[in-house]
Amino acid sequence: MIRKLLIVLFALIFLNSCDTGIEPGEPIVPGGFSGTVTFTGTWPTGVKRTHLVVFKNPILKTEDFFLPNLSFVVDSIPYRSKTFSYNSLVNSFVNILQLWPGEYKYVVVAQSNTPEISFQRKDWWVVGVYCLNNDQTKPASLIIRSGQVTQNININVDFNNPPPQPPM
Repeated sequence: MIRKLLIVLFALIFLNSCDTGIEPGEPIVPGGFSGTVTFTGTWPTGVKRTHLVVFKNPILKTEDFFLPNLSFVVDSIPYRSKTFSYNSLVNSFVNILQLWPGEYKYVVVAQSNTPEISFQRKDWWVVGVYCLNNDQTKPASLIIRSGQVTQNININVDFNNPPPQPPM
């Protein structure tokens, strides 16, 4: 009797837990982010490029400024802008770069005096950092979810009070 009861119990558990078998989950697709960059103070002279740049990991040493850590670049921000609204799905500087789901730990607005794009750390300086509570010494992480746009990734650039610079 107990044996029959155990068999029925295991059969019920098995049937209820395996209702659809093994099925693939939702496909993982790139996501995006959007927001506004607000500029205050006087723009420096000689600036040729201003971009919003996303790095997978923070730049803690010069060697961290390298292509595998560079995850995304937003189109060039026009010189002397007061505000710049963007959506990474629309304003990608390089169309092959996509943001896959995950955490991105360093999102900055950076400027350069070089007319051509440069991948050397010495050619760039950070003018704004995505952070919480306006504390640019503490970068906030950007979380990207599959197929979604993370909104309100807003950055304040104050040319009179620049953020700490990553190592050269």
